[in-house]
Amino acid sequence: MRRSTFKRPKMVLIFNGAQVLVAVTRSLHSAAELTKGNLQAISFCCTGKYVCSGGLYFRHLHPDVEIELADLGTLMLKDYDALCGEKRTYYPVRKMAHKRALLENKRKSDNQKKGGNTYEGK
Repeated sequence: MRRSTFKRPKMVLIFNGAQVLVAVTRSLHSAAELTKGNLQAISFCCTGKYVCSGGLYFRHLHPDVEIELADLGTLMLKDYDALCGEKRTYYPVRKMAHKRALLENKRKSDNQKKGGNTYEGK
């Protein structure tokens, strides 16, 4: 078979502002699609260049760490980083909530400027 020049997709773990695991996606693209975030910013979060994006923390799945379905909603970001042997920066929960609120307000105002429906299905 022919070898592909493309890299295999890396699974991405998504942690909320309270640093709890909320989602596991199969790739950066699916993480960006799920969170409606910037693909490059999410990539930078996974590699450690950025701390967070859109009020969420992102990490690549480490090859030596196994994540189970039971870890959703219970695994803490600091615990995961300790398992991976990484030292990262974290924001306080209050600051992350503020970042998330600013982003949601920006999205709402952008949607209203475009004349879109403000109903988000909540």
